[in-house]
Amino acid sequence: MPEPRSLAERMRNGECVYGLFVFSPDPAHTELAGLAGFDFVIVDLEHAPLGIADVLAHVRAAAGAGLSVIVRVADDAPAEAARLLDIGAAGIVFPHVGLSPERTAAAVSALRYGPAGTRPACTGVRAGGYGQRDFGAYVRRSNETTLAIGLIEDAAVVGRIGEVLDSVALDVVLPGPGDLAASLGLPGELSHPRVRAEVDRIVDAVQARRGPAIGAYVGSVEDAAAWRKRGATFIAYSIDYKILGAAFREIRSAMAG
Repeated sequence: MPEPRSLAERMRNGECVYGLFVFSPDPAHTELAGLAGFDFVIVDLEHAPLGIADVLAHVRAAAGAGLSVIVRVADDAPAEAARLLDIGAAGIVFPHVGLSPERTAAAVSALRYGPAGTRPACTGVRAGGYGQRDFGAYVRRSNETTLAIGLIEDAAVVGRIGEVLDSVALDVVLPGPGDLAASLGLPGELSHPRVRAEVDRIVDAVQARRGPAIGAYVGSVEDAAAWRKRGATFIAYSIDYKILGAAFREIRSAMAG
């Protein structure tokens, strides 16, 4: 049976893919996202109290629910990124890309097998079928479809965004307005004109290169529509806990009349 088209293949064809961040260790959240029609979840190892066993549970849930798991790592350690791919992650989100382009470039290289990259090869890993499938075929497909996603979230990096994009081979560039706002001394003010201007500089630099896809983190369906018009093909909506909390508040308010 042929594998379904990957997120990478779909975006190359001009499709927009949709997901959400998952902070919960409960794999039911990933199953629910799949049942709702989302294309991916981003399991967060930077801010959520999760470990690699939690990621594996989400990966297994995703396999049955028809969506992909991407992992946001806490730093750009190459070994950690490669290990997450071995258990079945479809891509890695690297935080604070550009603060150390050399380190990030090394981490991105670890997402692909040689000669394209430096990912360690082991035929017994879950993603390769535990040694029960054609490992060469897996390597070729993994190299073609694994996503390297870079969060640009520091004002100091935006000032040299062109240099950063030219030195790190990213598949998706994701502006991080929350950290950008904080780095500008505007914590929590994601809609501030200065923050919006920095995001615009990132998008303009990506579009000028016609290489990486543009990603967006949004908090409303209206924002998602606006980003689609700007050319974004990778859209992550909010965080599972925030979505659940908003639903609780809405229901409780409605019950009170």
